[in-house]
Amino acid sequence: MSYRIHFNTRNILNIKHSEFITHLERVFSFEEVKVLLTQLRSQHPEATHITYAYRSNTEERTGDDGEVPGTAGKTELKVLKEQEIIDIVAVVIRYYGGTQLGINGLVHAYMDSVIQALKKTMLCELVKMNEYFVRIPIEKIDIVKRYNRESLRETTFEENGFNALMRFVCDRDDLMQVLGNQTLGSAHLIQHQTILEEKLIDRI
Repeated sequence: MSYRIHFNTRNILNIKHSEFITHLERVFSFEEVKVLLTQLRSQHPEATHITYAYRSNTEERTGDDGEVPGTAGKTELKVLKEQEIIDIVAVVIRYYGGTQLGINGLVHAYMDSVIQALKKTMLCELVKMNEYFVRIPIEKIDIVKRYNRESLRETTFEENGFNALMRFVCDRDDLMQVLGNQTLGSAHLIQHQTILEEKLIDRI
């Protein structure tokens, strides 16, 4: 099972005079992460460390930015892995307050920073679904919409002015049976693929 955060969030944690500012953001490539890091470095030029953990379905990256190796980025990544969250970057910005935390203290600080930030957002469960693109005569659109509101995701009109391309997320057999009855066989399946749909849950 995998999850995404529903919306980006920010949290501030103060530990022994050090300030830890955490940003959690939905991202879909490491290029997006680099852009965000550049922005945050510009916004926080006096920060002592700007650490991060990035996790997608196929890639994981971390950065400690001069912090004690293994205490920051890898700790943040561990939280994301334990929560099974992907397509996310956790950036923790530290302003040193003059009191050393020690290795264990740093690990707990970066861990708590991400955990507390996660409590400010919501999670979406990623569910595998079947997506279908169906070509339908324009005169059949209204009746198809009327009986397929839950599974219909999008309608686009083709340039010829006679047909529309409708996108459904549902079970194939149910879709084709219903469309067959509604369009008298004039609907044609153009494309099928498996996608991940987000289902909002209450977990954290």
